[in-house]
Amino acid sequence: MGGETPEIDRGKLLRIGQVWVPVSDLPRAVEVYTTVFGLTLVASDDRSGFARLGMREGGPELVLHLPREGGEEPGIQTGITFITDSIYDFHKVMVDEAVEFTLKPMRDASGRLVARFTDEDGNEFEVLEAPGK
Repeated sequence: MGGETPEIDRGKLLRIGQVWVPVSDLPRAVEVYTTVFGLTLVASDDRSGFARLGMREGGPELVLHLPREGGEEPGIQTGITFITDSIYDFHKVMVDEAVEFTLKPMRDASGRLVARFTDEDGNEFEVLEAPGK
């Protein structure tokens, strides 16, 4: 599988490229994720049922997708954590946009400021405060 001696400085994971989130209505989800959450549309393929979104600062892409037969349905705990510079301001803005929070901003056991919110399909996300990031 590629030779007897591994290349020590090659073949390592470099970064996370994409995370996938199932949605029930792709055009509506793209609208919410761009206008409410502030992500940027990178590419969309309505025929294939997916849209790639990113942050202005770069990083991994969030891929919204329509579920395929036997695939993951919307309404999951995504395991995705966003970072904000002010969790209280983020919470206020999102509440004004009618975003539902499953956990309001609070300090967790390790002292981090954390909150959890859901999109219109019930997919849950976490947000952490990292001032100056």
